[in-house]
Amino acid sequence: MTTTILEITDLRKSYGHNEILKGIDLQMLPGKITGLLGRNGAGKTTLMKCVLGLTANFEGKMLFNGHNLNTTDTQTKMKIGSLVDVQFYEDLNAYDNLMLSIRLIDSIPRKDRKRMIQESLEFVELNNAAKKKVKNFSFGMKQRLALALSLMTKPELLILDEPFVGLDPIGVEEVKGILRKLCRERGTAILFSSHQMQEICDLTDNILVLSNGIISYSDQNTHFENQQAQLIELMK
Repeated sequence: MTTTILEITDLRKSYGHNEILKGIDLQMLPGKITGLLGRNGAGKTTLMKCVLGLTANFEGKMLFNGHNLNTTDTQTKMKIGSLVDVQFYEDLNAYDNLMLSIRLIDSIPRKDRKRMIQESLEFVELNNAAKKKVKNFSFGMKQRLALALSLMTKPELLILDEPFVGLDPIGVEEVKGILRKLCRERGTAILFSSHQMQEICDLTDNILVLSNGIISYSDQNTHFENQQAQLIELMK
């Protein structure tokens, strides 16, 4: 029996009198990619920040591997990677940027840091640019470095907010290849939001549409004809 990595039940979040999430239910399974569609302001980023513990005072239930999700627990945090509002020190190289981040995780022994960084850079095919300053990176390389940062602890769940924004077609294909490899080789469950309909339709196993604070559509991606046009209608 396949274990559910993440299960969300009746998630609600308001800012003042403005209710952003009005009862969200979703499940995520190992090795599956779920695409989250929605207009600007639909609540996609809010949903992700709730899962990551980056926003508080929400209602509902979230289970991670069958247990109440506690994002303040170090071991749990290591199992959830994210690409949300990532920033780098531009004058440092890729390796040093990752080292600064991994040093903040007390539970990772010093002797393991170098190996974990090298493995992560190799996974996103940036090992040859490890000593290159980030300010000299292309946008696509920075996006892959952000993925390397999120993958250092080999998370079971990966949350990505608009991972394809600003990428040229080659960069998009590179990132898609990395995500597919994550699912295939590590069984990672991935939730990503995007405005780029083509990437949602090409890449995902499941599609969710968030509209007016609720999941208005949730189904397996069957890659049907005229899929993009129908999803746009559901977003309205």
